[in-house]
Amino acid sequence: MEKAGKLYFMIPIAILQHFADQKKVSTFDICEMIVEQNPSWVNRLFDNETSYCLNDLKHDVVGLIANDEHFIPRI
Repeated sequence: MEKAGKLYFMIPIAILQHFADQKKVSTFDICEMIVEQNPSWVNRLFDNETSYCLNDLKHDVVGLIANDEHFIPRI
């Protein structure tokens, strides 16, 4: 839950709201789903040695939520 909370404050609310509306869940639920379904990605995100920009974060979140079969994470 702690990682989902951190993720919630990192992702732009418009992206969270877009997917929350589609899935009929709360914006925080979207973060919880990302954490539960992608633990290795979340661990890389919160690794202090990882460097990323907001565009990388947005790219990855959209790909993870969309379950895009051709998705390649940047983080």
